[in-house]
Amino acid sequence: MIAKNLLWVFGLYLTATIAVAQQESATSLKTIMQGLRNDTLLIMDAMLVDDFTAVAEAAVRISDHPRIPPEQVALVAAELDLEMAAFKQFDTLVHDLSVALREAAENGERFRMQKTFQEMIAGCLGCHLAYRPRAMSVLAGEN
Repeated sequence: MIAKNLLWVFGLYLTATIAVAQQESATSLKTIMQGLRNDTLLIMDAMLVDDFTAVAEAAVRISDHPRIPPEQVALVAAELDLEMAAFKQFDTLVHDLSVALREAAENGERFRMQKTFQEMIAGCLGCHLAYRPRAMSVLAGEN
């Protein structure tokens, strides 16, 4: 009985370890950006139907998105060199705006929510305009 329970616990541990490893290896700048895109679309849809809860939930996922794997950060940093600080500023801007968006949604502040969403989108598009082609190029073999 004890051996059977230990085997079951070990199997559960092994399964969980494999799942975490697969999740971590599946995280890349590309998959992070795809998740951010999906949450941005959910926010737009939720705003159209006044679903403030869905806006807040998606905004939290944006502000708390997974970190870019260190090896990809190193590749992007090598490519951007001195521009890496500006690249990081875009991430900070979008993070801060997504936090403000969540707060506006939770408080039912429709006008503030819409204005903040527009600013957040402008931050996303600004970063993409400045850095997306170069980041994609340097990470082409990584995704």
